[in-house]
Amino acid sequence: MKIHLILYSNNEPFNTTKQFIIESIKSYSKKQVIIHNFTLDRIKKEKWFKNIEGLPSIDKNGRRDGYYNCWKAFITKDIYYKMNEGDILYYTDCSQHYKMGFTEDIDKLCNIVNKKCHIAGSVGDNVLNNSFNCCDDIKVWNKIIPNNDNTKYLNKRHVLNSWFLFKKCELNNKFINEWVHFSSYIDKDIKDPLVTYHHTADQSIFNILTIKYNFLVFYSEKLCHNSNQNKNAVLNVINNTVNTDKYFIYLR
Repeated sequence: MKIHLILYSNNEPFNTTKQFIIESIKSYSKKQVIIHNFTLDRIKKEKWFKNIEGLPSIDKNGRRDGYYNCWKAFITKDIYYKMNEGDILYYTDCSQHYKMGFTEDIDKLCNIVNKKCHIAGSVGDNVLNNSFNCCDDIKVWNKIIPNNDNTKYLNKRHVLNSWFLFKKCELNNKFINEWVHFSSYIDKDIKDPLVTYHHTADQSIFNILTIKYNFLVFYSEKLCHNSNQNKNAVLNVINNTVNTDKYFIYLR
């Protein structure tokens, strides 16, 4: 089992955080870790970049560096399908809020994912889908989960995808394929790509798919939504717990 660590950064302070992560990871895993280092220059050379290159022309909340973080779905799929069966994909943001590398061992979390097949991000009690328009545009939900009463999900906890892990296995294929598909999706009813309809951008699509496929997420009542962005805070909870199952929940 290899761990494929995916990192993306474009300018500071993200580049510095990425460097801290790269320099620290080998000290916090005994497994074979392969680092996939993405930059804006690199993704512009990928064949799939044509699907997102027009996003900077759309000026909405959540545009971030212009691409609404839509690259996150594409680089995930890119590496996922290059992995061997049974390998684990581990994505973590190169955060501007937590400018640090790893300070906690990742192997226990990776072993959990080897058994459970995925941990699709995290949730906290303080941010819901209908909190300040995180993910409450019902037409987006209805495109991704059609013929369903999706209003019942609007008061559910909103999934944070600052970090997530997927094992290469059949169970995860549809989720990852649809994350790419729906992030850049348009049709006669949708003027702009779905990724642009919430200020949480790529995360809103990921969040809806977590509900659709009823995937496991990390939850600790001690960590709020923003605290879950800190990969080390989450790892610390896991590494200091015997019964880790209580921290992995379904949202429906």
